[in-house]
Amino acid sequence: MYNWSMNYKLTWQEKSILFLSTVVIMLFITCSSPLFAFNYWDDANVFFTMGRGIINGQVPYRDLYEQKGPILYFAHAVCALISSKTFIGVWLLEILMGTVFSFYCYKTVKLYVDPPKYAIFAVPAFLSAVYTIKMINYGDCAEELCFPILTLIMYITLRSAKEAAEKGDKDRLPGERESLIIGVLTGVLFWIKYTFLGAVIGLCIYMVLFTIKPKTWVRLLRRIGMFLAGIVIVTIPVLIYFAAYGALDDLWQAYFYNNIFLYSDYDWKEIYGTGIFDIPVFGSFVSIIFDMLGSILLFPSYGWIMLIIVIGPFLVKDKSRDNVLALTFITLFTCLLGVFTKPHIVYYYGYITMYLAPFGILVVIRLVILAAKVFKDRGKFIAILMSCMFVALCFAFLVTGKNMYMLKYRKEDYPQYRFAKQINEVEDATILTYDVMDSGYYLASDTLPNTPYFCYLNIEETWPVILQEQHKMIANGEFDFIIAYHDDYLAVWDKYEIVDYTTFVFRDYTGDVLEEPVYLYKLKAD
Repeated sequence: MYNWSMNYKLTWQEKSILFLSTVVIMLFITCSSPLFAFNYWDDANVFFTMGRGIINGQVPYRDLYEQKGPILYFAHAVCALISSKTFIGVWLLEILMGTVFSFYCYKTVKLYVDPPKYAIFAVPAFLSAVYTIKMINYGDCAEELCFPILTLIMYITLRSAKEAAEKGDKDRLPGERESLIIGVLTGVLFWIKYTFLGAVIGLCIYMVLFTIKPKTWVRLLRRIGMFLAGIVIVTIPVLIYFAAYGALDDLWQAYFYNNIFLYSDYDWKEIYGTGIFDIPVFGSFVSIIFDMLGSILLFPSYGWIMLIIVIGPFLVKDKSRDNVLALTFITLFTCLLGVFTKPHIVYYYGYITMYLAPFGILVVIRLVILAAKVFKDRGKFIAILMSCMFVALCFAFLVTGKNMYMLKYRKEDYPQYRFAKQINEVEDATILTYDVMDSGYYLASDTLPNTPYFCYLNIEETWPVILQEQHKMIANGEFDFIIAYHDDYLAVWDKYEIVDYTTFVFRDYTGDVLEEPVYLYKLKAD
């Protein structure tokens, strides 16, 4: 019989292999790595500008406007404390979250199988496949940082079901201590990007469903209380911070009201040619199907990884199998419902579903165990062969990753550093990225914004406050430099002139090659 009570913990050798492999993966996958001259992604730079602003006394939403949650910015403030001029701190953050992911992926697998020692090498190979899905773009996206948290939540829940099933206990839900931990992790997710809570809502549905049969309602209520207490533990410091700076209204406006009401204020019929997405309930189901199909067509590797993942729960062969199947598919559905509530043009939102990667690894390791049984007379040969194959696969995924071409660029090849030389000729220069998301111009020039609305944020059409404030400051000549994608603003920006122009060739998150023109406007001398 499988000795679950002894075997799901990781040995120090396994921890070492998983940690070192995560470091290697993050060395080649993310452009935050010291191997790369620069991380060109807008999101990563916006987060980092917010973090740099925090350590310089600026308050999110009040002094720097962006729409994601404050804990994401606080984490990047810590990264900025490590290094405010490079992405080394962000790289360490990605390693930390990648390590959490790898540890709990393998711990989840070990709940259900007793893998051969060499099977540990399957984890880096599979994680290399996960992290080379084009959805990750250049590294440091909210999805990448958050799906390890959901993997940990899943592990806690699955372990509780496993242990209870082995003991013959009908109550297979997480205990009060585990519920508190899940609550804390949920609080972190809530204050990073609350649309990621779909999977947690699925977990809550699962807990109610599995309470009906054993009728342990009193215990469920206690667990709910501990779960909510965990959320409160995270929430109170956040609210105290914003209250201390008189920015609670700004927090509400930016993170809640604008995200909920203004981002949904689009005419989907005009965009997609059909009003089907606006039909209550039915439209949400259709949206999930279309968005998943769009994600799979755009990112084929995401499709085959998800296929393996959904097979995994059916390979669980113990008394908690019903729990595994219910938890997996309920949370997957609610997770997709959370990120695909409307048809999204940006399909990488589905990347958050990689929290279910342990079940993909379970499929791979089941195949390894099958091969070991078939060739049991050549066990040592199979161990060496499998280990080499997994290492080779890991290497293949890494070297063919979307971002490898960025290794050829030096800092001076980027528009950000080209423009920074001219910006830094002006003492205490102020800049604005006008129709451009902040893709590192503040970082490269070592400047901070002098307006909350420091870059383009995809909400200008429904919340004109951003453009109104920018246009007012431009008319007053309050920026020394403006970075823009277009050269036709001179007709209205009479105080500015174009002093530099360049293009940069890169691949967007779909993998398409783009040549991006960028113009540097400078305030005219009096």
